[in-house]
Amino acid sequence: MRKVLVVDDDHLVRRGFIGMMPWSRHGFEVIAESNNGEKALSSLELAPVDLIITDLAMPVMSGIELMKKVTELYPRTAMVVLTFHHDFELIQEALRLGAIDYITKVELEHEQMDGILKRIAARMDQQAQQSQPAPEAASEPKLAAAGEDDAPYSKEVLTCIRNAISFIRSEFQNEIYLTDVARRVNMSRSYFSRCFRDVAGKTFNDFVRETRIEHSKELLVRTNKPVQWIAVQSGFPNEKYFFKVFRMLTGMLPREFRNSHSSQSAPASLFQVNIMEINE
Repeated sequence: MRKVLVVDDDHLVRRGFIGMMPWSRHGFEVIAESNNGEKALSSLELAPVDLIITDLAMPVMSGIELMKKVTELYPRTAMVVLTFHHDFELIQEALRLGAIDYITKVELEHEQMDGILKRIAARMDQQAQQSQPAPEAASEPKLAAAGEDDAPYSKEVLTCIRNAISFIRSEFQNEIYLTDVARRVNMSRSYFSRCFRDVAGKTFNDFVRETRIEHSKELLVRTNKPVQWIAVQSGFPNEKYFFKVFRMLTGMLPREFRNSHSSQSAPASLFQVNIMEINE
């Protein structure tokens, strides 16, 4: 069983959370609880745990301060944020400190306890696998947000975003929704949205639109097919919307673009994402 420490300054919230979650069903056991970060550290000295689930806003020592200490003293301990507030700046800071997930009040209200623990267990498994030493002297894969090389996301998160990008590139001709892709890579919607923007350098919706437009450019240059056909082949629901997005991103209409490239061959690569390549 994976040992768990729950940290929250609200006694009723803490006890309620511990009591409602089906811990043993997913291989967890809560062995300790604390009402602030300082006491949590004292508890860890006596009994180390595999997982810490902590609130962020607490007296004496906040959850953020606790996470910094845990990262330094217990680097193998997984951390999850428990928050009833939508302070995304604090949540983002926690994720950058190494939190593998965060639990919101909305999830608990919708009785998604099994899904939450299943998700956390899966991420801990992935984290454990990725912490194993690589064979031979292979370099560590790294995919960092542009301009943020000093604070990259975890390897697990980067792999999830890479998989999402690959999925978009292969399925852009069909309807693609952020929620579905986030679920596909086993991430919460809001966390996936934030990570995707930081790593890819643009929002999920912008990335999808640009992928479709770049494909349409290739079709406009390489074929004589009508614009309506190209719009459908590029994943747009109708010609009118295609015209609007194309003009917004290129400054010209599809026919104008085709005419301006009529004597040119299609470029080798019309679309590049502002991310570092991952070496397999």
